[in-house]
Amino acid sequence: MLFFCGNGMILMNSVVPVFDSTPFTPPALAAIPVTVNPAVEDLAVEDPGSQVRAIVRAMRRLSVGNGKLRSRLANDLGISVVELNALAHVSDAHGLTPKQLAHELHLTTGSITTLSDRLESSGFLVRKPNPADRRSLLLQLTPAGKHAIAWVYEQFAAAVITTMTRDGNYAVPGIIEFMETTAHALNKAAEKPQDEPSS
Repeated sequence: MLFFCGNGMILMNSVVPVFDSTPFTPPALAAIPVTVNPAVEDLAVEDPGSQVRAIVRAMRRLSVGNGKLRSRLANDLGISVVELNALAHVSDAHGLTPKQLAHELHLTTGSITTLSDRLESSGFLVRKPNPADRRSLLLQLTPAGKHAIAWVYEQFAAAVITTMTRDGNYAVPGIIEFMETTAHALNKAAEKPQDEPSS
């Protein structure tokens, strides 16, 4: 078969593959039932511009930007993004047990032990006896860990301040309420549904 390339050259005896036009569905996806929330259908009818889709796209871009900044900051600190997330969780809770941190990060307790070893060696984390349970330990930030999290917060705060000073017309309380409520809904959606009782 003959066809022209972009550079004007002719390739001879080239075989152009024929692709199956049937959409490919990953096996894991095929088992997921497709359901439509009636509230979403109603909004789509009332709002042809689809505010929901616009919000979801904006959330995706926000998530991408958040991930890129966290990756850069973690790299600057010499740790991984997962380790930075671990420090943030420990900071928010003012201390967590390894089991609690494993739950927050969706990791095994064995992985948390390895992660804690690295963060302790880096000087960001310390393991102390748990006063509430002598059988477990409590993970807490060191002064260096607290300083690192404060520095990370400052980087995110700077980005938010830049946005707010660019346009002062944002209704901040409403934005905070919307984001917190949506975050709660996302966390609920991330939970695995309980198995239905057998009849």
